[in-house]
Amino acid sequence: MEDNTSAKFEFLASFILPNGILDWFDFVKANEEPVEKKDCIYKSTLHIYLDEKDNRTNEHLLLKPNGFTEPTVIKDFPVRNRNLILHVRRRRYLDENGKNVILNLYPTTAEGTRYSEEFAVFLKGADGLDASYRPIVRALFHD
Repeated sequence: MEDNTSAKFEFLASFILPNGILDWFDFVKANEEPVEKKDCIYKSTLHIYLDEKDNRTNEHLLLKPNGFTEPTVIKDFPVRNRNLILHVRRRRYLDENGKNVILNLYPTTAEGTRYSEEFAVFLKGADGLDASYRPIVRALFHD
């Protein structure tokens, strides 16, 4: 049976994490640490740890699981005056020759960019606002 506290935190984390990431990664844990610099605008750092799910397709079932990679540390957008750092571990597999394989079965970036779909749309200005509001937002935040 799944830990109810973990399920609740995973539900909440789904609103903070990049869209759809929990379809591909399992929430492992989270912890918060204080920021050492007192003059900083951030009062703490939230660390979220994610492990890649076993998302092998039928064509990859012959690959043998071989643990995880070292975590990739990703500094994400701050949340409520807290730095947000993701610690992401990818699954490793062994092929029939004993060679390490890491599968890339999911879209994590917008086509032609190194950005997430959400961030690429934001940068392009297609932020979901009605076009009539965009000049007001630009005047408020870009002058």
